[in-house]
Amino acid sequence: MPGVTLGLDYGRKRIGVAVSTLLGTVHPRPRLERTTMERDLATLAGLVEETGATAIVVGLPHHMDGTTSEMEREVRRFAVTLAAACGVPVYGSDERLTSEAAEQILRAREIRGRARRERRDSAAASLVLQDFLSAGHEGERIA
Repeated sequence: MPGVTLGLDYGRKRIGVAVSTLLGTVHPRPRLERTTMERDLATLAGLVEETGATAIVVGLPHHMDGTTSEMEREVRRFAVTLAAACGVPVYGSDERLTSEAAEQILRAREIRGRARRERRDSAAASLVLQDFLSAGHEGERIA
């Protein structure tokens, strides 16, 4: 799957966003503050167009024992809608503990308070995307 890939850390209030380059490096983008599904999808479709993304990967929040969580079911429904809105395939990648890892990275960089809270979601999206790319795009195609 050559090309730019968009990474998302889905949340009910915010969506963390990251984008890969053609060289495979990953960069966080400003998080998306959720409004309505229609606006959220339009914003993400615009980002796909702006970046030239050929695929999207979303973090799948499995339970720690690997079973499917209610939030994972919600993310999967969102992924199907997102694929239709953006016209690119959407893959899922295990996101267990990415938020905690993102928090640790930001803390180690001495990013504090509000700045850390504002970057956490996109840092988590970056980790999801990097894991997906490092695994050779072996994520599960959702839509």
